[in-house]
This record gives sequence, structure tokens and C-alpha cells, in this order.
Amino acid sequence: MLKLDNVYTAYGNIEALKGISLEVDQGEIAAIIGANGAGKSTMLNTISGVLHPKQGTIKFLGQRIDNLTAHAIVALGISQAPEGRRIFPQLTVMENLEMGAYARKVKGQGPAPAGFKRGSKVKSDLENMFHYFPVLKQRLKQPGGTMSGGEQQMLAIARALMAQPRLLLLDEPSLER
Repeated sequence: MLKLDNVYTAYGNIEALKGISLEVDQGEIAAIIGANGAGKSTMLNTISGVLHPKQGTIKFLGQRIDNLTAHAIVALGISQAPEGRRIFPQLTVMENLEMGAYARKVKGQGPAPAGFKRGSKVKSDLENMFHYFPVLKQRLKQPGGTMSGGEQQMLAIARALMAQPRLLLLDEPSLER
């Protein structure tokens, strides 16, 4: 499903990833473990297209993605709940969840516009998120930034799941900040 081959990623002149290679098959759960500063977040951000490798290739379902934009990678089916939650703090819980579903296709016409109306599948997925994270249903109209850190983490994960990813990347899902 995912293959990194000899990936190097840098911040300016500082190499953060040096020749990373790995494969994750469909249905597998993989964990990357390492010390702070070892490159775990950099690797996930490189897979997601937030960063681009200086060298090496990344393939998702056989398609090369290391040269694609982040939004193109999301459209292919990769979603990330980033380290530090990174929700939209001024947006309500519902608006954050809607942003997660933004890249879904509307009758083959591309991404939905802001303020979109969705069909029963999105409503069903929202209900699933409320089942997994009941507090989100209680806080639908609350700005995300006013929630506790744990609640914001639930929102970040639910938002990532609303994209219906084929591959979900969770960056430090239990981090307390």
C-alpha cells in the first residue's frame, strides 16, 4: 500500500531523514518509534506532501506521490492527524469535521465548496465519529480551540477519519500539550 525507498528530507541544509525505506501493506498497522528529533514527524509530513524529499521515492497503491501536493495526496486517500492536534481553533467542532470531509467528491464534480451540504454517507460517518468520540456531539457548536487538549486530539482524529482515508497517519496521538 505504501512504500518509501531511500527517502531523504531536509530542512534547509539539515537532513532530517537519511535514506528511509519501509513498506506497509494494506490492512497492516505500523508504528514508528524513536527519540525526539529522530524524524518521525518529518517522515509523516513527507508522506503527506507537507514536505518534499530531496531524494528517494514514495509510492501509494503503486502510484508515485513524492512530487504531489498535500491536497492531491489527501484526494488519493491519505489523511493525517498531525502532532499537536492542529485543529482549526476558531471553527466549531462541526466545521472542523466538515473540513475533514472537504475533499470528498460531490457527484464527480470535484471537492465540495465551503458550506457544503452532504448526503447520507457523510451524515452516517458523522454519527460514527460521535459514537467513537461522544463528547464531540455535545460540543458541535463550540469553537475547537476552547476544548481541552484531549478533546482537541479526538477532534483531530475524527477530522482525519472524515476524509474516508485508505491510509490514516497518526502523529503522536497520545501527546499531552
